[in-house]
Amino acid sequence: MMKLASILAIAVLLLVAATAQAGTIHPALETRLAKSSPDEPISVIVNMREQAPIADLTERLRYAKTAPTERHRVIIEALQSAAASQDALKADLTTAVRGGSVLGYTGYWISNLMVVYALPAEIRRIATRPDVDVVELNFKAELIEPIRRGGADPSDDKEGGTRGIGVTPGLRAIRAPEAWYQLGYNGAGRIVGDLDTGADGNHVALNTRWRGYNAANPWNECWLDLIGTNTQFPTDTHGHGTHTLGTMCGLGATTQDTVGVAWAAKWIACNAINQGVSTGFDQDIITAYQWFADPDGNPFTIDDVPDVVNNSWGINEGFTQTPPYVDCDTRWYAVIDNCEAAGVVTVWAAGNEGSGAGSLRSPADRATSLTNAFSVGAVSAEAGQVFPYGIASFSSRGPSGCNVPAPQKFKPEVAAPGVQVYSSIAGGGYSSNWDGTSMATPHVSGIVALIRQANPSLDVDAIKTILMETARDEGTAGED
Repeated sequence: MMKLASILAIAVLLLVAATAQAGTIHPALETRLAKSSPDEPISVIVNMREQAPIADLTERLRYAKTAPTERHRVIIEALQSAAASQDALKADLTTAVRGGSVLGYTGYWISNLMVVYALPAEIRRIATRPDVDVVELNFKAELIEPIRRGGADPSDDKEGGTRGIGVTPGLRAIRAPEAWYQLGYNGAGRIVGDLDTGADGNHVALNTRWRGYNAANPWNECWLDLIGTNTQFPTDTHGHGTHTLGTMCGLGATTQDTVGVAWAAKWIACNAINQGVSTGFDQDIITAYQWFADPDGNPFTIDDVPDVVNNSWGINEGFTQTPPYVDCDTRWYAVIDNCEAAGVVTVWAAGNEGSGAGSLRSPADRATSLTNAFSVGAVSAEAGQVFPYGIASFSSRGPSGCNVPAPQKFKPEVAAPGVQVYSSIAGGGYSSNWDGTSMATPHVSGIVALIRQANPSLDVDAIKTILMETARDEGTAGED
């Protein structure tokens, strides 16, 4: 406890204190403000000057070999302590709401920031505050849509059908059965999280292992609805999330369909990317990450915290946005880093914009370290294919366009089966009609659950390193 007390004291002392200087406006926001009419509200992210020293704190916790439960508590409490610096701005914004210059705002602690929906003059005034660091445009995440094959799929069987696929070709390609039957790891006791379009909580391959099944745990620790349907049970009106979740942990015992890597794991899910619009003073991706970092709102517990969050979303320069998006957009970096510091591995679909070089989406193109963000490309490992598997034509490629040293530009970190991936579909049944890096990524996310089952104390960077060092190398030795 002496070590932990020292770490907490350091965390308090290292909080970046507000100074007398004013905040700044990001150049992209400045461009938008210059083109906006005075009565046109804009949604912005207000990054506060005071931030918890999470990178330094993480290193100290690693050096002290702090147990996962204590590691989680220290990180969450440091983040929440820093967020107290929002109080003065909140009071200011409340007054501005009454005056009509601010339409709404939401404060967050996963990174010390606020999302504010306000008129241009009000945004400029906010940026002059000494407790504000940078004000930037809000962002909107986009689903990485799968490539769907046309025509009937003979492997699409509804629940109760006469046949099942058994263990899918993709699972065999990553040698998952060896982990299950020779090593004894199937995800038991672990939790996987899916930040996607939701999940069909009634699907027989998924329902009994939803963490909230039969009220085993409060629903709001296990399902986060962000599209305004007010559901307390997992739903998926798109279908993408049910397919990716199935690859992580699906098991249809009645049809002998083992579609999931970690088929004994529990799951939780959020539908943050199943929408076209959201309110101007909220940010669903930030909300989702804050929830995944501590679903039950209790920093002292980790039995609710997922080992991994699977991500099938991102942006690139081709999306409609004024000003346009750019490579290596940094607006989500702190949120992702802080969630990982709390113990959650994040895994990212590289994108389906291949086959040109430098075609990764953001944040999958991030390369501030050798493993962050941990992105996944797609290979053709469907039935009939043998190793070495070819890279799928649609799979986004590196190198990263980020301004980093050359060794860090290699992207994606690994590849996994992403062609004709057989998995659960919303409404019941299964399909192998889906291709995409979104289909490849949950193979890797499922492996994270197996690794954490083998060693629950491993931190995020150690798990990513294991994934890279144990992946089978294709082509010229080393990273490509």
